[in-house]
Amino acid sequence: MNASTSPVLEACGLSRDYALSPGLFSPRGTVKALVRASFDLYSGETLAVVGESGSGKSTLARLLTLIDKPTEGTLRIDGQEAIGAGGAARRRLRRAVQIVFQNPYGSLNPRQRIGKALEEPLLVNTKISAREREKAAREMMEKVGLRPEYYRRYPHMFSGGQRQRVAIARALMLKPKVLVLDEPVSALDVSIRAQVLNLLAALQEEYRLAYVFISHDLSVVRHIADEVMVVYLGHVVEKGPREAIFSNPQHPYTRALLSATPIAEPGAKRERIILSGELPSPFNPPPGCPFHPRCPLAFDRCRVDEPLLEKKRGRDVACWAAS
Repeated sequence: MNASTSPVLEACGLSRDYALSPGLFSPRGTVKALVRASFDLYSGETLAVVGESGSGKSTLARLLTLIDKPTEGTLRIDGQEAIGAGGAARRRLRRAVQIVFQNPYGSLNPRQRIGKALEEPLLVNTKISAREREKAAREMMEKVGLRPEYYRRYPHMFSGGQRQRVAIARALMLKPKVLVLDEPVSALDVSIRAQVLNLLAALQEEYRLAYVFISHDLSVVRHIADEVMVVYLGHVVEKGPREAIFSNPQHPYTRALLSATPIAEPGAKRERIILSGELPSPFNPPPGCPFHPRCPLAFDRCRVDEPLLEKKRGRDVACWAAS
């Protein structure tokens, strides 16, 4: 982390509740999708957010891109408060944080040519001429490795990897400072996945982009992350530098996630940790530590008191059993 500069993204105590009904005849309840998430992110760095499906990763993405407002907490983008901003200030801050989704085809208009899809953010958010928009779109296509003749083609004419390149190009058209990458390579073949990851690394270096990389694939996270934040049932349970998390995880949930990650070294072995039970219902989360019903180290205090993040062994961890 570069302490000489200010964070480009500062989240403090971000929480998001949703009022939903679990069934047709059931009373409405409150889902705590995200609980007190905090972090600082600097230009040129990557924060990886990992956890099972339903852990709150995508909720965090919606808050960071100003799609949803948090129930509690603050968010500063490039030093400016984003939650209470309105009008022109909010539009400017939205341009600074762009998102790339898991399914690039779903985020592209099938009836719109790729060139026009890239020009659209400029058409909506700037006053530059049509010729300047086309020039910028073509230049960005070249940056992400797309051939000039692709400009007039439709999304269905591309492979999955090419579509994701288009999605990345479109996210960069407004020159953001932060990209939120929501499972950007999980739907791609392994060989194509490596190409897209290398592209993201090159773009980050060139533009000094900050990435929030949301993933469940820890082998990918280990390759690209500077910091790792582990989320379980909406709670941040461990957060710290990549090497600290991967070399010596402290939270039992982090250990279980890492135990399922393949090891590249021939002959190397790792004990697989199988968690018992299912992810609890977000409509009825357990008291105390949210992980205690599945935790092999749980004791009486875990069932009553919720642990908060504390600095332990070079990272923040929320666990009564961690020393």
